[in-house]
Amino acid sequence: MVPTYKERKRQMAKQSYIALDCEFHWDQELHEAHRAMDKRSKRRAVAVKKVMAAAVFQFAIDDEGRISTGEVASWNEYDWGSEEAVVTQLFDYLRAHEDKPIVTFGGLGTDIPVLLLCSIANGLRLPPQLADRPGRRGPRPHLDLGLQIKGGGKTWSHLSQVLLRMDVPFNLVAAKPSVRRPVSAGAWQNLRDHVELDCLLLSVAKVGWLVAQGTDCLRLELAIIGLIEGFLRRRPNHSLSSELRQYADRLQQQIVDRFELAA
Repeated sequence: MVPTYKERKRQMAKQSYIALDCEFHWDQELHEAHRAMDKRSKRRAVAVKKVMAAAVFQFAIDDEGRISTGEVASWNEYDWGSEEAVVTQLFDYLRAHEDKPIVTFGGLGTDIPVLLLCSIANGLRLPPQLADRPGRRGPRPHLDLGLQIKGGGKTWSHLSQVLLRMDVPFNLVAAKPSVRRPVSAGAWQNLRDHVELDCLLLSVAKVGWLVAQGTDCLRLELAIIGLIEGFLRRRPNHSLSSELRQYADRLQQQIVDRFELAA
């Protein structure tokens, strides 16, 4: 069926995003090789990080403030065999959705440089959202929420701090810090859950920022509920699905209580 003019207009009015998160490990061989040349070389340098997992979560907001969600997708070294393969899958996905900007938290400082270094090392072509295009016009293809929150100040906030300030349950936020490189199939599954949850939590923070910026008709509790429900439809067996449902139920109760108080 051909969409009506009103439907086409509504589709065009949607703000669509791809929340992106990567997990890294420290490459000991790279670190030792560099230390052989420079004893002061730091183990935490971006240049000795490698991608071991990546995930994306799509969501959109229409002109009436309604949330819709798309795919949850992830790739890890255990399933794909190498950093190059993981990053290739991620890049192919982003190219297939090049009309949608990506959202990261602190991505300009870590995620994007590591992805770029992987591209340089393996001859991979960057997707449009990450490619350096001087003079590019139109909306920015990469939005670093950490930088947007920092603004002109000097102090950076961690995503976990932002989430706690938003009263996201501690058990969900506590799962946010970096994980170690897995050594078993079960641990790799836990990493998959971890990196996908990070994308959901990033989306929650992004929605909070959009509400603060005055996005028309967007309501924080309803938006977060929509994100959680969309995520759980695609990941019903997530290891923290119970905690996510409890969080959504709590937000729903807050809305009910507010209406009863107003009445």
